[in-house]
This record gives sequence, C-alpha cells and structure tokens, in this order.
Amino acid sequence: MKVYSGGFTAERLYRPEMKIIVELQLQGFNKEEIREKVFADNLLQCRSAAAIKDIFPRVYNRTEYLDQTFKSLLLYGSRSDQNALLLYVFLKHFAFPRDLVLELIHYKWKTFNYSITDGNVETFIDEKSEQHESVRKWSKQTRYKIKQVTLKTLVEAELLVKNGKEYTITSIPISKELQEYVELQKKRDFLLFTLND
Repeated sequence: MKVYSGGFTAERLYRPEMKIIVELQLQGFNKEEIREKVFADNLLQCRSAAAIKDIFPRVYNRTEYLDQTFKSLLLYGSRSDQNALLLYVFLKHFAFPRDLVLELIHYKWKTFNYSITDGNVETFIDEKSEQHESVRKWSKQTRYKIKQVTLKTLVEAELLVKNGKEYTITSIPISKELQEYVELQKKRDFLLFTLND
C-alpha cells in the first residue's frame, strides 16, 4: 500500500541550488567532493552550517533522477526546459504532488477544464485520506502546508498560473530537443508531468 509522506512541507524547486550541484557533477566531482566544496565555500548561500546540512541532501538526491543530457539542459537550456526538469525531479521525489498532477491536474487538462482551486486540492486530499491511512494521520496544519507548498511549487514551475483565488493550468513549453530526447528515452512520465503528452 502506498504511503504518502507529509515531510515535504519545507520543499521548493531549488533552482539555483540544483544548478550549482549539477554543474559540479558535470565537472566530474563525486558526492563527497561536492559536499566538501558546498560546505567550505557556502555555495548554497545558507546562513548556517545546519542549513547547508539540511538542504544539501534534499538537492543532491533530486539530481539522481537526471542523466547527463538532462543535467546539461538544466544548466544551459531555456527557462522553460529548466522549469520542466525541476518539476520532473520534484514530482519523481514526492508521491503526493506527483499524484495530484497525474490524477487531478492532468485529468482536468485532458477534459479542457483549465481551472483549479484550493477547494479542488482539498477535495483531492480528502479522497486520499479515505484511501490511505498515512494521509488520515496528517494534522489540519500539515494538510494546509502540503496544499500551499504543492501549489506554490507548481506556480514556480509555471505549470499553474495564479489568477486571484484560482489557478490556470498550462503546459510547460519544452524545446524540440528536450521533447525528442524524452520520447527517445521513453520517459512518458516527463511528458505527463509537464502536460506535453
């Protein structure tokens, strides 16, 4: 049975941090060497060593979903390609926002209903709480934070555009190069997450 973690309430896309780590990976540094550089030079621009210790594994673990081509496009591709890649690794890493995109947002997109509200997300959480004990255990505050973080991240990735109290669903426009690469690699989930399928 699927277990949804509520442990991503402090997460975001980590755009500059991801690019810093990926650039070091492409230069050939291993995880330990990157960790040393990040701590020695405060490359992630954190206020304390404790903050670096918290953020580094969050960012590094996401880079493991990226192959060399994806990493290169994250560094040198268009902003839209970067958004698509950052969203991809976020959704690969966290089950709840992934399922929200696949089951709610993707469904609405395919049925030409391009609007999503806080209420839609709350209903989705209610449905998941009926199916999964892990969601039933979330406090009211955790539910609220999860909704906020998920929506904010989807806006930051430009999959959603905030319009007053509602959000408009938009596909992330990806380059022909990225589109052809993910099709060649048979990464259907990438196309589903970015509404390019």
